[in-house]
Amino acid sequence: MDQALLVEILLEELPAKPLLQEFPHMLDKWQTLLSAHDLSTDTRLHYTPTRLVLHAPNFPTHTPTSTQEFFGPPVAVGVTDNALNAIGQGFYTKLNLEVPRMWQTATKNNKEVLYACMQIAPKPTTPLLDSLILNFLQALDFGKSMAWGEVKARFIRPVHNICVLFGSDEVPLPLCQETFLCTTKRATKLHFSKGFGWHETPNIDAYFDTLEQGKVILDPKAREVKILNEIHALEQEHGFKVQVDSDLLAEVVAITSYPTALYSKFDPTFLSLPPEITTTSMQEHQRYFAIFKEGALHAGFIVVGNTPLDNPTDFKEIVTGNEKVLKARLSDAMFFYENDLKSPFSPQNTNLEQIAFVQGLGTLANKVQREQTIGQALAQKYAPNLQEDLKEALSLSKLDLLSEVVYEFPELQGIMGGYYAKAKGHKEAISTAIKEQYLPSSENAPLPSSLLGALVSLSHKFDSLLALFSVGKIPTGSKDPFALRRACNGILRICLHFNLPLDLQIDTQELAKNYQSFNTALLRDFALERLSHILENIPGYSLNIYKAVLSGIAQSQGAYEVCQIAQKVQALATFLETTQTREFVAVFKRVANITQNYKPDLEPSPKLFKDPSEHALYNAFYALQARKFKDYLEQLHALFALKEPLEVFFDNVLVNDPDLAVQNNRKSLLGAIYRAFLGIAEAKEL
Repeated sequence: MDQALLVEILLEELPAKPLLQEFPHMLDKWQTLLSAHDLSTDTRLHYTPTRLVLHAPNFPTHTPTSTQEFFGPPVAVGVTDNALNAIGQGFYTKLNLEVPRMWQTATKNNKEVLYACMQIAPKPTTPLLDSLILNFLQALDFGKSMAWGEVKARFIRPVHNICVLFGSDEVPLPLCQETFLCTTKRATKLHFSKGFGWHETPNIDAYFDTLEQGKVILDPKAREVKILNEIHALEQEHGFKVQVDSDLLAEVVAITSYPTALYSKFDPTFLSLPPEITTTSMQEHQRYFAIFKEGALHAGFIVVGNTPLDNPTDFKEIVTGNEKVLKARLSDAMFFYENDLKSPFSPQNTNLEQIAFVQGLGTLANKVQREQTIGQALAQKYAPNLQEDLKEALSLSKLDLLSEVVYEFPELQGIMGGYYAKAKGHKEAISTAIKEQYLPSSENAPLPSSLLGALVSLSHKFDSLLALFSVGKIPTGSKDPFALRRACNGILRICLHFNLPLDLQIDTQELAKNYQSFNTALLRDFALERLSHILENIPGYSLNIYKAVLSGIAQSQGAYEVCQIAQKVQALATFLETTQTREFVAVFKRVANITQNYKPDLEPSPKLFKDPSEHALYNAFYALQARKFKDYLEQLHALFALKEPLEVFFDNVLVNDPDLAVQNNRKSLLGAIYRAFLGIAEAKEL
């Protein structure tokens, strides 16, 4: 039998970002705890800034009937003269079972042992709720926790009350009370604007009605829909477009119980600021949504209030207050920006020498010098005509870290450098490259818009990787304090997008010569691991395909060139989706197995052929070798065409011919074919 269960944990206001990070994992943790008791039910999880709510419309009132097996001592130990001795009898008495005349046995660890199987009767689930709720709360990981009062347990915020509604009787929660020193009332609280008193909720229907009347929207999805609908209505009314950032929206949903979207304005004078300053001030610092009109930033913003009011005019005070707050922020930003424009923006500024980069790696001035060295090498290889512009861009790239705006808005480093470079008369291409030096800043972030910007970004990211690897700051597990995985992803994405032939082995070794000695194979493998994740977007991609390509490179001593690896994976994934994969792979695996221990790299001689099938295979293969293919996919199809002459060859000749010269000649022919396929992938890995 099932009945509805509702658990509300009422707390002090939860910080939005830790809550949002843990929220996707909460239900899984709850279900794991239930499964330990063989319980399973559909549970919904809701939250507001001050509560977490678990709601299961059909929660089992009892655990299911189950069986439990028990293995006793070996029969040779528990049985004497075909009767249970004291040891054998003790096995049953410990289980509170009657000592049987005829006992059961089972095999365990290759021994015959005494055996008993007991049926476990259903148990009420109400007594389990106390430990389930406590274990659930203790399993939550918000990154940080706090202690308060005399409470020994640490949690993200103080717990005030745990309300459990499960049937008509009160559910005792002694463990939760002792752990958090909280109450366990069958009651809840309304939106703070409706007072701070307790409101009894004798059942679940009453609980939902109480919150609805008390201006609390429990479902975060419903709050999000309300915000978006109201933003859309404001867009229609005023003819502008609101920039709805998904992360900001999630955060606003997390900090409101009854959200209302309100249109507010700021002084158009502030539009003379770089738009990134204004939007950052609004979004990052105040949680406002920026507004655009006719493609340009508009002197207005959307603030989401958390106070339910009956008359729209009552919101005027909220709007005015937020406008004053933003005016103060933007006034400070204007002051900082104007001061920065008065300051010199020149490589001769020596203040970077006073800012440490990482222990053992000198200052930011040292980092700039290393980036310039890398940039010179990259420019010589990829764009000799950009050497001077790249050198200039890198010499200016970190100067905005000394600016007042970046000190106040760290998120704008690089971006502000682009504005300052442009204001000081540097070329547009250089200022844009400086502005884009940290791109891509996340997995799906945009890439630099030009090759110059790409080389600036590569120089920055390569130095970070090489420098930190050289002093042992290598990411382990989930720990990556210097965001080296993100830097490596950026390098790979840039190279693939701009088709830059970067060899992860040779080029890395060459660039690493200017750093403390370290095993560059670690960095190569680190990059190859990141590349596998990037290539997952290729249709038909599989890890086996990727491993086959890398194995082919390793065995043929080929190049770990990023674009080539991607092209091989793309070709192989496409090819294997459109051909008879098993037949193709089987033939080439046979070739690989026959030649795997054959080391001589001799050219096969037609003079030693004894069968027409040898001549046919030889002619087909060397005709293929003489061709030039437009891509790896065309080459794969050509190699696949060898399937038929290979099968005829295997049907008509014995590779391990008694004549050693003939045998080696046949293996040389198969070896040449195998090496040709290794140029794309190792068949045995497929």
